[in-house]
Amino acid sequence: MLRNKFTVRVNLIILLLVISLLFFYITSCGLFSGEKKDIVPEGTEVEFEIKEGMTLKEIAGLLEEKGIIDSAFLFRLFVEERGKEGSLIPGIYTLEASSEYEEVLTKITAGPVVITYKFIIPEGFTVKQIIERVTGDVPFIKNEDMEQAVDISDYSYDYLKDAESLEGFLFPKTYEITIDYTARNIIEMMLAQYQLETGSLDYSFAENKNLNRYDVLKIASLIEREAYVPEERALISAVIHNRLDIGMKLDIDATLSYILDKWEEGLTDADKENESLYNTYIHAGLPPTPICNPGLASIEAALNPADVDYLYFVVTDSETHTHSFASTLEEHEKNRSNAN
Repeated sequence: MLRNKFTVRVNLIILLLVISLLFFYITSCGLFSGEKKDIVPEGTEVEFEIKEGMTLKEIAGLLEEKGIIDSAFLFRLFVEERGKEGSLIPGIYTLEASSEYEEVLTKITAGPVVITYKFIIPEGFTVKQIIERVTGDVPFIKNEDMEQAVDISDYSYDYLKDAESLEGFLFPKTYEITIDYTARNIIEMMLAQYQLETGSLDYSFAENKNLNRYDVLKIASLIEREAYVPEERALISAVIHNRLDIGMKLDIDATLSYILDKWEEGLTDADKENESLYNTYIHAGLPPTPICNPGLASIEAALNPADVDYLYFVVTDSETHTHSFASTLEEHEKNRSNAN
C-alpha cells in the first residue's frame, strides 16, 4: 500500500514537470503571449530591408518575422548548405509571404531592383522650363531645391567663368536617375553633359571674330529658338553673324519673348519699346545671356554659319514655319508681302 502511494507521488511529480516544461516551451514560442505574431496571408507582398552589415542569422530572423519564410533556422541551413551566406546583398526588397526558400535566396543574392526615373529636356528649353519638367516628372525632387540648385555662384567650372547664369549650359537630353539623386546632382549631370558634348568643338571661327565661347552659346540659343527647320540653322546663323559684323541690331523676337516670358503669344508694339537689354530691337549686339539651352546642332551652326550675305529672314510659310532670306531691305519687304 505504501509502495503504491509512493509510485503515485512520483508519477504526479513527473507529470507536473512535463506540464511545466511544456508550458515553458509554449510560452517561449509566444503561443500564450499577448503579443501573438500576426499571420501574413500567403501571396501577400511584403517589403523588407537588408541593411549593411546584417548577419545571416539576423536576415533569416527578419524574413521569418515578416512572414516571408516559415523558419529562420531552416532557412539558415538552406543558405549555408549552398555556401551563399556571404552573398546576401543589402537593399530594399519585395517578396510574397510564404515564399519558397530558393526564390528568396535567388532574389537577395541578385540584389534589389533599381528603380529609375526618366525625364526629357528638349532643345530650346529655358532654365525655368527645365525646373518645371524635372519637378513634374521626378516625384522626389522639389521645386525649391531645383531653384536653389541652378544658382551659378555654387559652381566654379572654367567654362562658366564669363556666364551670368546657367541658362544655356543645361544640355538638352533624355536623362535617367535613381532615387538617391538630389537636385544639385541633376544640375551637375546636365553641366557635365554640356562639357562632354562641346569639349571637342572647334571654336577658331568665333575666336577670329573676337567672340568667346559664351558669345557662341548666346548665338546658338538664338538659332535654337528661331530655326524650326534643321536646314535653316546655318542660314540663320549667317544672318546673326553678318549683323554683328556691321553693328546692326539683331531685331529678334525671341530675345524679348525670353525676358517677358511670352513664347506663345505675339509681341506687341509696346513690348518692342521695353528698355531691357534683351530687347534686340533697341540694343545692338547679343543679349546678356543665352535665351534657352540649345542642342549640339545649334551650337555647331553658331560656329559654322553659311557662307551667304543675308541680313534678313522672315517666316513665309506658317504651316512649315520656314523662312525666306534676303540680303537687302527691299528683298526682305517683298518676302514679307508674300508671306502666308
